[in-house]
Amino acid sequence: MNLAIEVSKVSKKFGQKTVLEDVNINVPKGCVYGFLGNNGAGKSTLIRVLLGLLNASAGQVKINSELVNRSDVAYKKSIGCLVDSPCLYFHLTPKEFLGITCKIKGLTESAIDEALDIVNMSAYLNVPMEKFSLGMKQRIALANTLLGKPKLLILDEPTNGLDPEGMKEIRLLLKSLPEKTGATVFLSSHLLDEIQKTASHVGILHQGKMKIESSLFDLMAKQSSSLDLITPSAQMVKQHLLQRNISSELISPQHLRLNEVTKAQCGDLNRQVINAGFDLIESRFNQVTLESLFLQLVGSQTVEAQTC
Repeated sequence: MNLAIEVSKVSKKFGQKTVLEDVNINVPKGCVYGFLGNNGAGKSTLIRVLLGLLNASAGQVKINSELVNRSDVAYKKSIGCLVDSPCLYFHLTPKEFLGITCKIKGLTESAIDEALDIVNMSAYLNVPMEKFSLGMKQRIALANTLLGKPKLLILDEPTNGLDPEGMKEIRLLLKSLPEKTGATVFLSSHLLDEIQKTASHVGILHQGKMKIESSLFDLMAKQSSSLDLITPSAQMVKQHLLQRNISSELISPQHLRLNEVTKAQCGDLNRQVINAGFDLIESRFNQVTLESLFLQLVGSQTVEAQTC
């Protein structure tokens, strides 16, 4: 597999406290990788190891096949990063601000136009950033990471503090980056719904250990959903469905659960119950989401319910 990030048995200790323990991560090139975990799981520590800001206590990290070494920063030329809140000089225009980074990286001003075009901010080239909304400022921060066409973007909570519209704008932008620029996006977040809408691959870190890593498609395909039927005649409905080779679980005298159900099957199952003369008070499809899977993996059995 062609990997943008390869983390092999990485551990990190601060004194006697182990923050990361035998972490293995494989991020395919050209993907959007959602790196998930609760606050305190060790996400920020791992990001600092990836960027060479911290030494791992054990294990090794490769970025675009180059071994991460704090004494040799050459590998950083292929990385663009945005960690925590963006640091912008609001009295400057995007052209002036991005121009500083261009000088540091030895880039021409044409790089500014390219980066602003990618984040759809070309029209604001000469507008002071103090007039920008939070979402616009976040776009400029992303444009700053894109200068020099890095092969890898490492972003820590890039939608933090944004309103729903701003989050959607950044989400669509991040999804488009691999196709627009060829970059791999490593996206750390605790916003599970946003990751499900953005990422193609996910890894879940819990208490310093990796719980799971997979393509999002494969991960969700392995999960089963269920249908809850609320009816005064749950036992009779159970027998009726059993005669049609449909198994169910009696939760209570008024609550029946059908497991291994797809959303497309809900309508037919509801009709079977109603057409048989049973009263159906409520039909609730329990859709497995990334959020519900995450909560199960870290110790909760919560499943998001949707009305069918």
